[in-house]
Amino acid sequence: MTGANLTIKLGGVAGRDAAGLAVLANHATAGWVLVHGGGGEVAAWSRRLGLEPVMRDGLRVTDDATLEVVAAVLGGLINARTVATLAAAGVPAVGLRGVDGDLLRAERFDARLGAVGRVCSVNTRLLDQLSADGHVPIVAPIARGEGSELLNVNADEAAGAIAAARGGRLLLLTDVAAVLGGTQPLARLDVAEAEELLADGSASGGMRPKLRAAIVAARAGCAVQIVNGTDPEAVQAALDGDPTGTTVVAADAATRMRR
Repeated sequence: MTGANLTIKLGGVAGRDAAGLAVLANHATAGWVLVHGGGGEVAAWSRRLGLEPVMRDGLRVTDDATLEVVAAVLGGLINARTVATLAAAGVPAVGLRGVDGDLLRAERFDARLGAVGRVCSVNTRLLDQLSADGHVPIVAPIARGEGSELLNVNADEAAGAIAAARGGRLLLLTDVAAVLGGTQPLARLDVAEAEELLADGSASGGMRPKLRAAIVAARAGCAVQIVNGTDPEAVQAALDGDPTGTTVVAADAATRMRR
């Protein structure tokens, strides 16, 4: 994997799972970018402060008070802890918020969500320079909006945008074995089928932003896998290039014929 562009999204569960994270730490190299979430911890800290979390279409409704929690927990606690964990394993990790170096620019897209953005540009030059210097960026998805505005970006969607801008592979780690079609795990999806799962409501909760991220990256030519990040064997298999979990491709007529 040395030198290969690989963007990995650590899920909230996957990011805290020592075994899965240890697999990544053993293989991390220049050319990798890790984007972390942390929705569970943001929700827990919000409740400690008397703020009841509200989700819509798999995204966190972010008012001014919630934005402060998101920025502090994702951009501070979780980012620092992830960098420290990887550094302890010998990985030259560097923590970044999306606002650092204007890495992620975003724009609001739904007034009902508040300070939530979708990425509109990625500073790949910054990521390329860090990789050239041998570093592994660890990104908290806090982006800059209009002026000095901070925007909360879903980590899956941030990872999808980064992968689409960089090229290469996108690995979305979650806490399920694969995307489900009804009750059956799907080994392979094309973009049209992923869009159908979103449109008919088959994909719900946190799987919705994962599929949106997969669609963006696959359309840009990336190889995309959605994998159980709490299973170290599944993580290892994905890093080895095995078709574990769900592979998402731009177009696959054979997949449609099987449905």
